Amino acid sequence: MSITLASSSGTTIGATGTRALRTAALGAFGFDVFYVVHRLLQGLGPDGDTPAAVAAFNVAHRSALVASEVAVGAALLAAIVFVAALAPVIRRAGQDTLATAVAISGAVFVTLGFVSQAAETALVGAADAGDLSAVLALNQLQGRMPVVWSITALTAAVSLSALRTGLLAKWLGVGGLVAAGVFALGSTFSVLGRGVEGNSSLFGVGLFIVWMLLLAVFLWGAAGRVAGPEFEQEQRSPEPTSTNPVRGPGLARRWPNDQVRPPNEAFVQRQGD
Repeated sequence: MSITLASSSGTTIGATGTRALRTAALGAFGFDVFYVVHRLLQGLGPDGDTPAAVAAFNVAHRSALVASEVAVGAALLAAIVFVAALAPVIRRAGQDTLATAVAISGAVFVTLGFVSQAAETALVGAADAGDLSAVLALNQLQGRMPVVWSITALTAAVSLSALRTGLLAKWLGVGGLVAAGVFALGSTFSVLGRGVEGNSSLFGVGLFIVWMLLLAVFLWGAAGRVAGPEFEQEQRSPEPTSTNPVRGPGLARRWPNDQVRPPNEAFVQRQGD
């Protein structure tokens, strides 16, 4: 199928972009669903950040916390689908650098997410064992994991790609860049602050969830815009016909790779005679 959706840089996206965009939309939506389940199961967290308070909270809510780690694992798998489907579409739109940025930042985000998941799961085990030193170390590790830095990079890369390719609404790309700035500030304060996580982190989580949901909706809509002209062009394009050289001048048989078979010299000579 020929190209159907043009990017702002003058290059175009092919028919395979329809399936890729819908796959990316489903990946983003799946991430949102599982991550919301993860946050709901985790609750508001312990009342304090002392090892004893953290250990008591983990022991009291062990089942819910373990289930939340399963949910976040599913969310990260959905994030892989999202990034793997979106990056090639951006590349086909002529934005190689941004496609690479999306792929790398997405890979870092998923990697750090799984490391954070391992730390949180180990924290539950340490709390069960009553090892307060391990609880302190693991709580600090999972709370200061630079996941939000990777979210900042991923959000900025996807937003810039949306603006450069024209796949998504311009306001969504600008809003994504603003959100990336908010995430960067939150990451900076997390490094500088003495506490592990504050209530302000819930604002960042909510902002990322909303942005991913909007991204899923608009990616699905972009796939519809690709599929529409694609279907119309398929209906209107005439079927190719095979002709024979002997049936008249100007007609030629089509051969593989759309090449025209060269005229037979002997046949041309006989015609001239």
